[in-house]
Amino acid sequence: MRIAIKSRGTKNKTGFTHIRKTKRKLEFKMADLPSNEDILRDYFDSDDNDSDFEGFSEVESDISIPEESSSEEESEEESESEPENEDEWTDTLRGVHVERFHEETGPVFPANFDVQTATPKDYFDLMFSPNIISDFVQHTNNYARWKMEQKGEEDSVWYEITEPEMKAYLGLNIVMGINQVPSYKDYWAKDLFLGNEGVKSVMTVRRYEKITEYFHVSDRRSEPARGTRNYDKLYKVREVIVMAKNNFKNNYRPSGNLAIDEAMIKWTGRLSFKQYLPAKPIKRGIKVWMRCDSENAFLTDFDIYLGKGTANSEHGLGHDVVTKLTRDLTGKYFRVFFDNYFTSVQLMQDLLADRIYACGTVRMNRRGFPDDLKVRLRLQRGQSMTRQKGNLTASVWQDKKPVAFLSTLSDPRAEVPVTRQHGRQELRMTQPHSANEYNKYMNGVDRHDQLRMKYSLGRDSKKAWKYMYFFLVNCAIVNAFILFSASSTRQNSKKRYTHLDFRMELVHQLIAGFSGRKRKAAENVQGVQDAGNYQGHESVHMGTKRRCRVHLTKKERKETVFGCKVCNVHLCKDGCHFAYHNGQ
Repeated sequence: MRIAIKSRGTKNKTGFTHIRKTKRKLEFKMADLPSNEDILRDYFDSDDNDSDFEGFSEVESDISIPEESSSEEESEEESESEPENEDEWTDTLRGVHVERFHEETGPVFPANFDVQTATPKDYFDLMFSPNIISDFVQHTNNYARWKMEQKGEEDSVWYEITEPEMKAYLGLNIVMGINQVPSYKDYWAKDLFLGNEGVKSVMTVRRYEKITEYFHVSDRRSEPARGTRNYDKLYKVREVIVMAKNNFKNNYRPSGNLAIDEAMIKWTGRLSFKQYLPAKPIKRGIKVWMRCDSENAFLTDFDIYLGKGTANSEHGLGHDVVTKLTRDLTGKYFRVFFDNYFTSVQLMQDLLADRIYACGTVRMNRRGFPDDLKVRLRLQRGQSMTRQKGNLTASVWQDKKPVAFLSTLSDPRAEVPVTRQHGRQELRMTQPHSANEYNKYMNGVDRHDQLRMKYSLGRDSKKAWKYMYFFLVNCAIVNAFILFSASSTRQNSKKRYTHLDFRMELVHQLIAGFSGRKRKAAENVQGVQDAGNYQGHESVHMGTKRRCRVHLTKKERKETVFGCKVCNVHLCKDGCHFAYHNGQ
């Protein structure tokens, strides 16, 4: 064996001589050592009988040797000792745990509220407090005085409004949304086919214009100036917003399924928080976040969007909107549905932590969405791919286009049959449970919008706050109609009592025979200013012919198509209506 030794000494003869001597001594010593072959030969070729192998010693060893086990037992032990990481997406699907919804639902009526006799105005008063009408009267009169002080001259045409007149003014605005004409002045036109005799009988066009000019729903004198600390962009309608929110929540308990979406109030003028949404039917206007009951489209909560604030959002606007609108649902296991504008993995996890289940479409480029589902998947129509992370599931379903869903309430293994029309051919396929639930319960806000936009409210104005005010009144009417349809047991003159019937009866009850004209417009106008009108109990066409109640008490048979919708009785137009309501 040769060893190479590198010397760091000086390169002289003395140094090299010393190295050679040391190397030679080491070689002699190593030559005397036995080789590996000699050692092995001594062990295996020895003739010594004492060295025969007699087995292992009975002395206990400190090394433990595990017993053999079957592959099934090993897999069970591994699964128990190493649970699957629920913080990562996996394609191993299993059931999810969803608690049942146990809260009470439906309308909440006052103690003296009778659904057998309650009128549309009674339901409307639940949503739009009657006391606030008195506040409108006070604010309008105060604003008129303030305006005249600013001008330094009196308005000779104006005189203070009263509560009955304010209700009649509201009723006229509801009528104008039902019976629309090119200009508000056309309601007072002399043309027989253009003018409206009912509107003419309530007030003159000049009076309507003056009320519209000074109409206010807030105190103008105490309004904070722009730029001050207490400035509120919604000050002019803040009282109405607070009132409507409280009434919507206090008089109705929502079902377990709720939808959150956006709505638009049309407005094309200048406004700091005006929004532009090119994909919406109303492209320019004021955005309102809405939360509606998916079962009947009842508006349970809303929030008017004031634009991007100065404070940065940690998780985005959609996350903040849903979190704010679900603040009162925490811990009750509600199921909330929303579209891809709001949906994110972080939002789903935060709602689940608050014991709120959620489902919604999602944009595939959202942070946290499974990477293997972000790529372009070549799926046939009706096929889907699903990944799971705890109670959260992510699915991509191929319809005409791929649609992605996030859900915390859906079993990832469940698929629901669905049909699609392809020309004349009907396609039968399946879709994930999350897609089926989304399609079933997401339309709450859209249905509310359909009811609200079918009959608009008010006329054009230069003030954005008036559009917001009429939006709130319209939402209150829609909510009142929904409650009426769900709970009323009153016998109506029509077999099918429609939304239009509800609004028209509400109009009659708000106007209640009020007439601000010194001279009546016509002698033959029904049910507004004639002698047969007593606080809204006007003689109207009932739609069907039945026996007159007055003649029935006299045991006389006389049928008529006229009667009182408030009392829901048929009464002859000539004399019986007057006699019935005067106790004769």
